[in-house]
Amino acid sequence: MIRHFSTLLLGIFSLIQVSTAGAQTLEFLDVKEAVILSLQQNLSLRIEGVQLLNSQEEIIIQKSEFDTTLFASGTQRGSRSADYGEFIGGNQTHNSMVRAGVSKYLNSGAEVQVTTNYARNSSGGSSQILNPAHTSDVGLSLRQPLLEGRGSEYNLIPLLQAGIEAKRAELFLKRTALQIMEVAESAYWDLAYAREVQKVRIASLEVAEKLLEENEERERVGLATNIDVLQSQVFLATSREAVISADALIDSSQDRLFRQMGSNNYPESSVPISPLPDISTEEIGTSTALPTILANNPNYLQQQLNIESWELSVKSRRNSTLPRVDLIAGIGFSGLDDGLIDSYGNTLELDGYDWSAGIEFSVPWGQRSDKARYQQTRNNLYREQLVLEDIGQDIKVINRSNWRNWVTGIERVKAAKLSLDLAIEQFDRERTKYESGLATFRELLQAREDQDEANLRYLNSILGAINAQIINMALDASLPQRYGLSWETTANLIYPLEETNP
Repeated sequence: MIRHFSTLLLGIFSLIQVSTAGAQTLEFLDVKEAVILSLQQNLSLRIEGVQLLNSQEEIIIQKSEFDTTLFASGTQRGSRSADYGEFIGGNQTHNSMVRAGVSKYLNSGAEVQVTTNYARNSSGGSSQILNPAHTSDVGLSLRQPLLEGRGSEYNLIPLLQAGIEAKRAELFLKRTALQIMEVAESAYWDLAYAREVQKVRIASLEVAEKLLEENEERERVGLATNIDVLQSQVFLATSREAVISADALIDSSQDRLFRQMGSNNYPESSVPISPLPDISTEEIGTSTALPTILANNPNYLQQQLNIESWELSVKSRRNSTLPRVDLIAGIGFSGLDDGLIDSYGNTLELDGYDWSAGIEFSVPWGQRSDKARYQQTRNNLYREQLVLEDIGQDIKVINRSNWRNWVTGIERVKAAKLSLDLAIEQFDRERTKYESGLATFRELLQAREDQDEANLRYLNSILGAINAQIINMALDASLPQRYGLSWETTANLIYPLEETNP
């Protein structure tokens, strides 16, 4: 699957450096762009992607177990006996041998081998008829398991498990991508929240400056006391400190967002982003059905695949408890002549032959180790089935909790908005009363602090509701739709490139 995306990915990742280099000069960063950059540039995804590439290679490795193997060897040997006297010794021999063949392992469990041997033997001073003598043979041998190791349903298990592991690696990458999306958008709205907090603090600072000017003037004409002026000065100093803290919150939130986006360049100035949305009129909708969540949740699907792999392991272990009974058979033809071609000609004419057939049987006494390993595998399968059930129960509870957080969050936003409207009205009323001499300055400051607190509660309620919605969509794997993406387009962003070593 990855290979189909290689060309497209090459173009996508070539844009990463451009996007990163331009991070300091972004005119506007929307949430979709932030999430996509997080997927493209996040090093965690690239690190996890290596496992996906390896799992794909493992499939090839398991398929190669059934590849045809070629083999060949050649040797030469010479000798000369020691002399004894004038008439004995000094005989020389020279022997050459070449062996070649092919072997193949079939998914039925059979091992088939075709071989040919050629030998040339010469002897100095020999009285043999053929000198040198050329011998050759061609043979076919077969070993077929009849019980343990018999049949493709057992011998293809490693290949099937490799395919399952590749799917699990894809799901793991998908799960990591969902986590990155969730964290990236949360970081984006954290920054938006920090910007809104800054606005609240700046507005409060402006009020503090104006109140100080007014109280200094009122003190000059005898309408305010020195205590009122001192309270104004303290309120102004506190407001300035709050603005400094808000600025620091913006800087840290922006750095966290750009770190999540995988950027190496951190903007020195504030990058414009979308403000916190007003979700007080958002429709609550209905909770996603649990079967839908389980059918899309990567963690749950991974565990299902894990169980499939253990089921195959149980089947393999059950087969290993059978006795080893192999059918062995072979047939060969040979030829002898004074030349290479003639010797093979005699071989093809079936001049000489040999054959063999038999049964080999072996089984450990009692088979205690095989039976114990089989039982261990069954136990592991049962454990993984329990883990799947546990994950399903967790997802059910998390879904119910997240849904309550979303519903409660919307209601909290509505209540906080009403409280903010009331606090604004109360401050305006206290200011009018203070200017008319019907309220103390302390009461006016308290009303302003109440307005600021109501404003922050409103912003916090919006942020909490947004995060609840993000978590809900991450749970059922529908989060990409929030950014106008599908899982197919997301795959183009997260699947790693297949790089070849130079």
